[in-house]
Amino acid sequence: MNKLISLELKRNSLRSYHTGVFISGALMLGLLYLLAVIPKLDPSETDLEMFMSYRSLTGLTNIMLMVIFTILSAVMSSKFIIEEYAGKRAILLFSYPVSRQNVLSAKMCMVFLYTVIAMCLCGTVIFGIFFGTESLFPICSDTLTFPAILYCSFSLISYSLLAGVWGIVALWIGFGRQSVTVTIVAAVIIAIVMCQIMAMTLNYLVGAALFLVIGSAAAAIAWTDLKRNIANMEV
Repeated sequence: MNKLISLELKRNSLRSYHTGVFISGALMLGLLYLLAVIPKLDPSETDLEMFMSYRSLTGLTNIMLMVIFTILSAVMSSKFIIEEYAGKRAILLFSYPVSRQNVLSAKMCMVFLYTVIAMCLCGTVIFGIFFGTESLFPICSDTLTFPAILYCSFSLISYSLLAGVWGIVALWIGFGRQSVTVTIVAAVIIAIVMCQIMAMTLNYLVGAALFLVIGSAAAAIAWTDLKRNIANMEV
């Protein structure tokens, strides 16, 4: 499996995705500072409590990162899986001296791992810079504590995994139609719906953990069905 993933990395350039991750990180860092400063712009406003604690700020940022990376996962899946299994391109993949399911699994692992690792690294840099400046020149009225940082870390890991699993579900939906557009639209819809639902459990990791279990189950079903479709696919 590792050799197949290495082969996929050699065949496909990830430079454009690295650039997308960098731009997304820079924009999210700026947005995080903007969210933190909102209560200071209008101190008389009473409906800004969610922007006055580190838990809420990091939770909101992680949810938005999840949306971005779920869509990124769908874009990568469209490029590396759907397009390559469309039409005559599949003949080359099926000529590999390994099983079809292993080739597909390697591609899906590459996309899943890139999504999760890239979001974790992106979030780590964002929160590292933010917490570093907050320890010197605090903007948020909350007190920066170790539990708040620990919550941020677990939240980031949970939402990174969620981005990966929902990306697989979006791929499954798009693969059935052999459509790049359907894959990306499915990812956008899933991400937005999850964003709305998870905003209600913003300060509770239990909610993220529950959705991670549900998402993992859905991704497992999608993965199994995709492998079955590839095994029965004719070109």
